[in-house]
Amino acid sequence: MASHSTSRAPVLSARHGRVSVEDHIARLREVLETALRHRRAEALPMSAAGLSGRFSAAEVTAAAQLPGFDNSQMDGFALRSGDLTAYDDAGPALPLAGTVAAGSPAPELRPGQCLAVMTGAPIPAGADLVIPVEKTAEGFAVLEALSGGGQAEVSFASLAEADREPGRFIRRAGSDVAAGETVLNAGEVLTPGRLGLLAACGVAEISVLEPLRTLVITTGEEIRAPGEPLEPGQLYDANGPLIRAVCEGLGHQVTVAQVASDAPSAFTARLDALLADHRPHLVITAGGISAGAYEVVRQALTGRGVSFGSVAQQPGGPQGWGTLDSVDGPAALIALPGNPVSCAVSMETLLRPALAELDPGCPPQRRVQVQVGQRFSSPPGLRQFRRVELRQDDGSATAVPVGGSSSHLIGHLARAHALLELHEDDTDVPAGTLREAILL
Repeated sequence: MASHSTSRAPVLSARHGRVSVEDHIARLREVLETALRHRRAEALPMSAAGLSGRFSAAEVTAAAQLPGFDNSQMDGFALRSGDLTAYDDAGPALPLAGTVAAGSPAPELRPGQCLAVMTGAPIPAGADLVIPVEKTAEGFAVLEALSGGGQAEVSFASLAEADREPGRFIRRAGSDVAAGETVLNAGEVLTPGRLGLLAACGVAEISVLEPLRTLVITTGEEIRAPGEPLEPGQLYDANGPLIRAVCEGLGHQVTVAQVASDAPSAFTARLDALLADHRPHLVITAGGISAGAYEVVRQALTGRGVSFGSVAQQPGGPQGWGTLDSVDGPAALIALPGNPVSCAVSMETLLRPALAELDPGCPPQRRVQVQVGQRFSSPPGLRQFRRVELRQDDGSATAVPVGGSSSHLIGHLARAHALLELHEDDTDVPAGTLREAILL
């Protein structure tokens, strides 16, 4: 921390006892649920840009069946299967009565005749079979004689038993989706396939959840934006870009702001202005929550519905949680430590699992079993998360440490593939031990 003016009052409150990782996730889930309950839906036309990846806010049912009518699966000829029974394997020759193109109505088929049908064209009334054009002697060359006003005949060659079965190469009406069937549930992601299905069902407008609006506030008199000149004791803000990247990966609309002051009044004024301007569902702060003398977030938000305490994990022990009054209802407040590694680890080990249970856009942790590549030691009573590289050996993953356990080593975080989870009683973990790692 940079040096501080003596005009600011130090934090006097005592530290709370540590809670388990699971208990703190439950606390975060509670405040997040309160905030996300006020997340609104918006109706957008199917032609709107950016629908892919959004989440449905309401169930959608098919107004009509798909396909809407019996249609041809192949380019070929529609006929009655009964007209083939009097012929041997060589197949019959049937008069061609006309052509049915996709998008045009089909005439009724008379017994003893056939009609040329294109893929997707409606099946003529009376027909119960389509024979592909490849199974004919003439192919579609017979259409030339018909177009000139003459008569044409189609010779079907070398038909197998399966080629003669009623229903062959006919897509039956309703065989894909029945009328009234649910085609989209509330909370489901709008994938390209689901958007295609909705369009096929004639859905013109879709109700989607508004994106989660997240406000990220980094604090401390010592922080500066990258590119600004640094004075002695100052450092560049790594937490803002780090948290933004994580939240944008979850589909959030993210606003990042800096409060380069350790004065609670300055922080409070800036926070209230940002709440009014951006109406966030979620506020994430970085820094200012430990037991030091100048912890601006703790000083400013104690008494405003926010609690502070410590979680039995390393790094990322100090934490804050609660709700703040915002324009559209309560906003969840998650206060993270200021060290970049502590901040990053907290996002993955605490915030992500809590949010994943409530927000369909938040993927859960990706956990893999790994073999510890060398001996690890960990303080008793703490859940420790160590930065590791994963190396494949004989089909199994081996976790090799990247640097030490200190929470300022962001260069080591950037190189890491995963966070190796060491249990509260893992004071000594020999090489070869199986543990879980959270992929980054």
